[in-house]
Amino acid sequence: MKRWRVGWITLLVASLLLAGCSQSGGGGPEEQPSAPRPLRVLYATVEAGSEAVIAATERYQAITGQPVEVDTFPYNSLQEKVFSELARKSGQYDLMAVDTPWMPRILPHLEPLSAYIRSANPPIRVDDFIAKVFLDTSVFDSIQSRQQPPAMDVVDVDRIQNAGFDIWSLPIQSNVLTVSYRKDLFLDSANRSAFRERYGRELEVPQTLDEYLDLARFFTRDTNGDGTVDLYGTTLMAGMSEANFVDFKSFLNVYGGELFGHNMRPVFNSPAGVRALETYGDWILKDKVTPPGVTGYTWDEVEIAFGYGQTAMGMNYHDMKLNPKVQGQVGSFMLPGVERNGTIIRGPHFGSWGLAVNKYSRQKQAAFDLAAYLAGVEAQQGYLKYRHHVTRMSAYEAARHLGDTSLREYYDVLGASLRVGVGRPRIKNYNQLSEAVQTAVQSYLSGRQSAKAALDQAVDTVSQFMIMEGY
Repeated sequence: MKRWRVGWITLLVASLLLAGCSQSGGGGPEEQPSAPRPLRVLYATVEAGSEAVIAATERYQAITGQPVEVDTFPYNSLQEKVFSELARKSGQYDLMAVDTPWMPRILPHLEPLSAYIRSANPPIRVDDFIAKVFLDTSVFDSIQSRQQPPAMDVVDVDRIQNAGFDIWSLPIQSNVLTVSYRKDLFLDSANRSAFRERYGRELEVPQTLDEYLDLARFFTRDTNGDGTVDLYGTTLMAGMSEANFVDFKSFLNVYGGELFGHNMRPVFNSPAGVRALETYGDWILKDKVTPPGVTGYTWDEVEIAFGYGQTAMGMNYHDMKLNPKVQGQVGSFMLPGVERNGTIIRGPHFGSWGLAVNKYSRQKQAAFDLAAYLAGVEAQQGYLKYRHHVTRMSAYEAARHLGDTSLREYYDVLGASLRVGVGRPRIKNYNQLSEAVQTAVQSYLSGRQSAKAALDQAVDTVSQFMIMEGY
């Protein structure tokens, strides 16, 4: 755990000194105003851009005089901490960073925010949030948490409440699957000529998964002539972790599949699901366009492989940079999809962090005010220099004026990807779903089961869990 105390110690010492001075004078002691009680914030580490948010918290303290303490934890520890604090109805933390899949379990312990939003002064401009991000992250039915909120292009608090939903957090960071690529390799004249000769079209950013595979095959090669492949076309995150689940989920979305049917029964063993897993496996086992150790990769290994020039393209949930020893230029593009009736259907996985007010806090209004600032227009534009994954349209507009070409391009891709992304299912046993699919992916990649058999087994497992949870 990392703890950041923002100015409150100085204020506390100063208040004690002032109190002492007031009682040492000739007259009776003068009553001094008490120092504000520190707001306590429970936040993630790098997963939710802690550096940017802590810097903004320091600015908030300087502006308002409100002392703030921020405790940061890595993902798994944070989840345990949030759940344990709320389970014992503790008011120790006033504001909490919450990952979207936790929401169905913890809604009864959070403060609904619609009334706070309506009375906020200055207004917090909910219409400036990317609507898909806001609805997925923050809008839930407190009784039937699995229900999807009404679709809307612009966030409207009245429409949300009239449909039986409320707002339970403010989106602070969104992550979505995008592709970083070696732009220098794509622009190389020799590569362009060779690709044109081999495939009969120009070497360009791919729009479909088939085009992506062609590029991955083209760039998989022995670059130094020693008989060993040392450059691979792409990466995947096929290790036994949440990473392989959201990889599979993204392929499933592209092929038109779903995790659950209308009755909340798992259906990812459909033909679309089988095609998604077989395609995923072919890239590794048949086409061999990924590094040899990719069946153990998560987001960290992907970044290392791409950064050290081992791959021409790499999928991840943030922009990736090259190691200074690797000479090259990095660009970004959206996860490719499938063409249907002249339209490219995409479905990159996305998920967001929200700032939620603890129902048991003794400073709920002050906690909301801090959340409104941290998720506000000014703060989010300030996050750009930290490469933070902002959630407001105005911040993406500001990003178009950044001097760093690569970063400017990434924000453009990130914003466009969030608008077509597919979020997580709203279920209380999300971790069980993820682990069952992870096992299926690994079972197929290791050759223990066919894609259909592995997914059938995972569906059976998830079905039992869903019944146990009352779905």
